[in-house]
Amino acid sequence: MIATFTLILAIYLAILTMGDLYLLFAHKRRSARSVNLERMDTERAVAPLGQLPKVCVQLPVHNEPAAVAQAIDSLCALDWPLDRLEVMVLDDSTDETSAIAKQKVDTWVEQGLNARILHRATRGGFKAGALQAALHATQADYIAIFDVDYRPEPSFLHRSLNVLMADPRLAFVQARLDFRNREQNWLTRAQGIDLDTHFAYEQAARSWAGIPMMFNGTCGIWRRSVIEELGGWSSRSLGEDQDLSFRAFARGWRCRYLLTVRVGGELPHSLADLVTQRRRWSTAATQNLRVLPLRLLRYLNWHQAAAFLLLCQFNSAASILIIAIAIGTLATGVLEPQFLNQSVTALVATLVLIVVAKTAGSALARKVLGSRLDARYWVDVMLMWALNATLLPVNGMSFIKGLLGKHGDFVRTPKAGV
Repeated sequence: MIATFTLILAIYLAILTMGDLYLLFAHKRRSARSVNLERMDTERAVAPLGQLPKVCVQLPVHNEPAAVAQAIDSLCALDWPLDRLEVMVLDDSTDETSAIAKQKVDTWVEQGLNARILHRATRGGFKAGALQAALHATQADYIAIFDVDYRPEPSFLHRSLNVLMADPRLAFVQARLDFRNREQNWLTRAQGIDLDTHFAYEQAARSWAGIPMMFNGTCGIWRRSVIEELGGWSSRSLGEDQDLSFRAFARGWRCRYLLTVRVGGELPHSLADLVTQRRRWSTAATQNLRVLPLRLLRYLNWHQAAAFLLLCQFNSAASILIIAIAIGTLATGVLEPQFLNQSVTALVATLVLIVVAKTAGSALARKVLGSRLDARYWVDVMLMWALNATLLPVNGMSFIKGLLGKHGDFVRTPKAGV
């Protein structure tokens, strides 16, 4: 009985990896043409300077004194007409962050920039609550959102809005997240290759293949009208970005991923900080899976819908399924030893399938980013898999927490300001 159950779980997990195989095909087939088209679209101005829309650049902050001053400087240096640019610091801090932010904002206001701080006495709704309050405090047509550790290039608004304004079907555009401190230690190197795989392979392939991909919570621009149409930001999960994305797709809106628009951020440099981050991400993914609006599937072709559902389930449940299969294999060895070889084969085969698929995706990401598959890359791939194995229990427990509907606090990942 245990061996049969373990085999069923292994088969189910193997089926979920079919979503990755779909992405591998899409990425390989479409990358060259899509990247060339994107470069043209981001450089092609869609409106003269005198007709550019109003943009509100929002910076949610909570007790992040090491990074807030640099973040404000970076956002205030964005290239956009001053009479159409608003920079808003959404400050929920209870420490010296507020004083640092005020001093920096005052400096930019003296230089003629429309910048201000929106401070809340309570942190109701966490980041979603801050974004919702900020939405009511601006009349801008477009909302650009950045976390405190990301530093966009001055051209970010022009390049991104050239794409968003040109296509009225787009709810938002999402830039590619990159990382300034990826060479800091073995942990940041492992995260760097892991997240390159996600951003330059999975998200890129999703966008090119017409499969809904999520707003990353930072380094993206939304149409204000879409956010209002959807009823605003919601704090029903720890992943307000994914929640809003799902609701937009359910209304027929689309998004576009901008691989060539790179924004540098900061990776957690300690395992404790990384666990804090991944615990929130995994819990949020499961919470949003529970309320996934399946009506969004009607806007997709059958193969896009199938790939989307497979990917959603895999990204949420893969860790707990691997743990369950491993436990089932151990139990089989004790209680049903005659079926041990069957269980071990199922576990190993499933792990090999996952590793091969994701490593192939990593190689495609590396290629599209213009890097070589040299010896250092393969060392980083091994570090990536060691990190994923280490995080299995964290992601598994977070899945259970999200599945049970437990919310928890929105714990910010500590920033060193590198």
